[in-house]
Amino acid sequence: MSGNRTITTITCISCNNEITPRGKSFTRAITCPACKSYFRVRLSKEEKYSKFNDAFESHLPVGAKGKIEGVTYEVMGFMVKREKYSYKWREYVLFNPLQGVAFLSEYDGHWNFIKPIVGSPVDSGLKDLTFYNGQTQYRLYQKYRPRVLYAQGEFLSDEVYISEDSEVREYIAPPHLFINQTSDYKDEWMKGHYVDSAKVAQAFKLPKEKIPMKTGFGYTQPIISSFSESTLINVIVAVVLLLGGLQLFSTMDSRKKVFSHNFNKSQLTEQKMFSTETFLLEDGTKSLQIEMDAPIDNDWLYASFTLVNETDGTEHEFSKEIEYYHGVTDGESWSEGSTQADAFLSRIPEGRYHINIFPEFSLSGDYFNINVYRNEPIYSNFFLALLAIALFPIFYFVRKYYKEQQRWSDSDYSPYDTE
Repeated sequence: MSGNRTITTITCISCNNEITPRGKSFTRAITCPACKSYFRVRLSKEEKYSKFNDAFESHLPVGAKGKIEGVTYEVMGFMVKREKYSYKWREYVLFNPLQGVAFLSEYDGHWNFIKPIVGSPVDSGLKDLTFYNGQTQYRLYQKYRPRVLYAQGEFLSDEVYISEDSEVREYIAPPHLFINQTSDYKDEWMKGHYVDSAKVAQAFKLPKEKIPMKTGFGYTQPIISSFSESTLINVIVAVVLLLGGLQLFSTMDSRKKVFSHNFNKSQLTEQKMFSTETFLLEDGTKSLQIEMDAPIDNDWLYASFTLVNETDGTEHEFSKEIEYYHGVTDGESWSEGSTQADAFLSRIPEGRYHINIFPEFSLSGDYFNINVYRNEPIYSNFFLALLAIALFPIFYFVRKYYKEQQRWSDSDYSPYDTE
């Protein structure tokens, strides 16, 4: 650590080991590397010190230097803390002579970079569960009293005493968070944000395998996407409006009747078929709709159709059946079926056409009518396009909901009903 202050030594109040602090006169508490005793600097031998029996691995070595957000920090100390549910996490105390103290907190491979701030970030709202900082709402994620299980290195304040005498509240608006640490003599706020583990490894020039692997979904971990939700919604609205406009334009420029005729059973040829007059389809390749209706009553009518291109002989075959029945059962009227049916043919080229019709009449059926329309609007394509557009945002918001449930699963203040 750079600086002009005189380098001093500190004598361990437990084993008398001489320690040269990195923080020089900034150091307020230290762990003896010889006997692992933690004590406040300038204590007499009669004053209390702590000794940690358990040892925990530090993934960022004390003394290591790394550049975070353009500032070079040195790892001064390392702590392992626990809250009431026995969740353990690691905290690294960082120091830069100009920027001051900062922290890196790690739990299950998820990291947060945290710095103290001056004053309260609460602009409006209740402090108990939520508050607003600017336009962003922060929600209480957890409230606890931490216990220090292990400390290594040196600290710019008595972290063990401060932690165990404090109540901590964490408010999140991923990837950001505010931490409020209060005690009988202190009310301090800190602000932090999520940092990807790969960036931590890169900052301290460590191999990725030296950094703990991620487990689960971090409580401040952002839901990664290459766009904002507002952008997604705006794009979807624009595309839907565009599709709607195109569909409206297509509808206004369509549905031209090109043929209509009534057919009577008495006019059937020996081949038991009708052959329509020739009709002309123009304006390139477009859709075609054939509508059939018959005045049937508790009856049926079936017909097979062949649309014939008189130029190249291309045929399009289809069949339709009309059924309509009604009556009264137990005093209630009922009906089923219809007296109409239609067929839709897409991409029919322009040209001269006729239709061969092979009907099957019931004993009481006598006649039917067909109408042929050119360039019938394809509403199904419009709704299929809408469905295709909707699939992505549906997937996105379902995934987001699932991830948010994961995020809040360890919180006592989850807004999601997980029962």
